[in-house]
Amino acid sequence: GSSSRARGDKPDALAALQAANEELRAKLTDIQIELQQEKSKVSKLEREKNQEVKQIKEHEQHKSTVVVTELKVKLHEDKMKELQAVRETLLRQHEAELLRVIKIKDNEIQRLQTLLNAVRDGAPDKVKTVLLSEAKEEAKKGFEVEKIKMQQEISELKGAKKQVEEALTMVIQADKIKAAEIRSVYHLHQEEITRIKRECEREIRRL
Repeated sequence: GSSSRARGDKPDALAALQAANEELRAKLTDIQIELQQEKSKVSKLEREKNQEVKQIKEHEQHKSTVVVTELKVKLHEDKMKELQAVRETLLRQHEAELLRVIKIKDNEIQRLQTLLNAVRDGAPDKVKTVLLSEAKEEAKKGFEVEKIKMQQEISELKGAKKQVEEALTMVIQADKIKAAEIRSVYHLHQEEITRIKRECEREIRRL
């Protein structure tokens, strides 16, 4: 009787073992499917993050290009305003120069008239003295005028050079700031991707 019970228990144990084995296989299959799904999710997240980083880079590069373009436009507008101001200044200077030339010509006519009267009066020594004095005075005036004009031109050139250097410094500084921001955003996204990978790996190992 006991031997028949033993023979009867063996098929039951074998069936239970096979059932447990099938159940383990089913669970293993489920875990493998879930693992594959998690891997797909990680790959999808990586693709999305890479796409987002790419979009951010392109957006920041576009913003940087816009800033540089705006600075160039502003620099051009400032230069146009400066040229207009210089043009108006030169026009006023030209008008003043014309008035000065007219005044000089009037004085020259008066001087020649005085010399003509002195020659008619028969005073050659007086004429020579007057001519020498006037020549010295004219040379002195001409030197002072040229000196003032050169000083003005040098001052204007220095001012224009300083404005160009300041605008160039602003453009370079803006480029550096944008590049630093892009690098910072990229590193933050890389850290986020790494963190998500670690969490997925921990979850996979847990499963």
